[in-house]
Amino acid sequence: MGQRAIIVQFPSARAMRRTTDIREAPIYNIAEGAFYVGVPPSTLRAWVLGRPFKAGGRVHWSELLIDPADERRRLLSFANLAEAHVLQATRDHKISMRSVRTALDFLKKENPSRHPLLTQDFYTHQKNLFIKQLQQIINVGRGGQLALDLLDPYLERLVRDQSGLVFRFFPMRANPHRHVMIDLHVASGQPVLTKSGILAEVLWGRHDAGETIEEIARDYDIDERAVADAIGYIAAA
Repeated sequence: MGQRAIIVQFPSARAMRRTTDIREAPIYNIAEGAFYVGVPPSTLRAWVLGRPFKAGGRVHWSELLIDPADERRRLLSFANLAEAHVLQATRDHKISMRSVRTALDFLKKENPSRHPLLTQDFYTHQKNLFIKQLQQIINVGRGGQLALDLLDPYLERLVRDQSGLVFRFFPMRANPHRHVMIDLHVASGQPVLTKSGILAEVLWGRHDAGETIEEIARDYDIDERAVADAIGYIAAA
């Protein structure tokens, strides 16, 4: 298998003028964002663009779970990727989009925000409101049960700055030791090694070309476990 090419969608000057927060700049396409977060592209596409459904003999589109940075060009921001990271918990627990959408609508009324899943209030206490709302919806639908700590492993991987805004997260996929991070300020938001900032794709590419983990680690003077985790993160996709 040859080395996979990643094309980074740098924001245009016009797009940058429309936002004062770099977290909102449209820099990822859907396929790239899905690859980084660890969800199928079809899932992320449904979250940010909706999906068709039939009702009353007509085709309708479902409401979005994530408000994309640039819907027309189908580009996502760093904030959108962080939201997808949190929503990944509901997908991994097989919670339907309809249930999540209803719970999100409830949350937005309680906490009006473009990114309600990323606010400090959600992290500290409104998470429980969201889960309890999901719990009620699921109980009505199929009698299921949800733990209140459903989102904790995902929320704990979000890193905030002094103003409480998320600027880094550690993807869940094949990344148990958090050796791979996606940081708004490092490598244009591509996955890198946490301590060194080396692109995970570069390490995977060298290993795919035949170099051993030991050789790569020695060349960069970094820990072999970190190299193995970066390679595993890319390979797992």
